[in-house]
Amino acid sequence: MGRWVADADPPTGARDRILAAAVRCAERSGVRRFSLEDVAAEAELSRTTIYRQFPGGREQLVQEAATWEVARFWRRVGRAVAGESTLEDRLVTGLVVGADMIARSRIMATIDDAEVEELAAALRPSDPLVHGVIRDELRRLLVAEQVAGRLRPGVDPDRAADYLTRMTLSVLASPAGIDLGDRAATTELVRTQFLGGIAAD
Repeated sequence: MGRWVADADPPTGARDRILAAAVRCAERSGVRRFSLEDVAAEAELSRTTIYRQFPGGREQLVQEAATWEVARFWRRVGRAVAGESTLEDRLVTGLVVGADMIARSRIMATIDDAEVEELAAALRPSDPLVHGVIRDELRRLLVAEQVAGRLRPGVDPDRAADYLTRMTLSVLASPAGIDLGDRAATTELVRTQFLGGIAAD
């Protein structure tokens, strides 16, 4: 699964270089301990350049770096599932790859810990947006499954998409004893807990 982590979006331009540097600094020393000087050194840019891109200073940089990192995470998950042909396989691959990336990222793995409270607070405004993007994509897939006759009669794609989105985010945040690195176990979880009342027998 490491290949998905290595396939990161390369930073382009000063703004992305600064955001990537801020994430690396937070990974290394914690969100509360890095300074703009640290980020400038990591990005090999001047403080003036940072303030030009982020006139709100450190607070703005932390907020935007948090949103940037989460968006990058979901883009990489999206690329990982794009080649899967069934809804079940997309859900399984999304959980397996997502969990692997979270485990490898100090920021993503400790998003609710007290040490990264500042980052977690910065991420909360983006939660509805993340939920909406995932829900809309799942609804699209569910409608296709319904047209193909692979859903149970009476399944509402809107409600099913909302349920699957909440399940996906909940399991990624707290696997509750499930080893998401085990594809067979994750497949069983998706088949019984995610799609048990949605997919046709």
